[in-house]
Amino acid sequence: MTPEPPGPHVFNRAIRNTPLPSPFRPPTCIAKYNGETKPELWLADFRLACQLGGARGDDRAIICQLPLFLSDTACRWLEELPANQIHDWTDLVRVFEGNFKGTYIRPGNSWDLSKCKQKSGETLREYARRFSKQCTELPHIPNHDVILAFVSGTACKDLMRELGRNRPQTVDELMDVVANYAAGEEAVGAFSTTREVKTKHKWMTTRALVEGL
Repeated sequence: MTPEPPGPHVFNRAIRNTPLPSPFRPPTCIAKYNGETKPELWLADFRLACQLGGARGDDRAIICQLPLFLSDTACRWLEELPANQIHDWTDLVRVFEGNFKGTYIRPGNSWDLSKCKQKSGETLREYARRFSKQCTELPHIPNHDVILAFVSGTACKDLMRELGRNRPQTVDELMDVVANYAAGEEAVGAFSTTREVKTKHKWMTTRALVEGL
């Protein structure tokens, strides 16, 4: 009786019997798949890395390497699949994507950015810094949507009116306008604080003179 070749039984016998090419260098730059990234993109990167390592002629040799690059949870999932479901790379992509397309972490969108609102007591510069940080985490949102989200999120009425009159075309233009307004806001705040201190000092001096009479 022919012994069973090693590997998950979801791979057909032809795949499990496929020898590795010689020489072959297993990928060292591919993180184990844990279901948190887009499955078809990870598979494409895995396939390319294996091809660069020497497995250029036969996808079956690449498929044999897959269990070594899965997290414990993903590997158990593969082991528990029905036998002989995967015969080639197309089958692998179909099964793999079908299972993990609902688990990977999808990037945010303009709706997520629109929920970034200026908080009570938060300065314009603080809000702009927080908004910009969230923008860097959502790199594929169009300029128009970013600008609209900022305008709807800021509590600075003068800035809203200015942006309404002269709508910037890019995020860089938006942040230039915001930086100018933030600098002006801080200058006014510093002037008001200095004026209050001087007024208080004058009042205290006058009171001391009166009490000394």
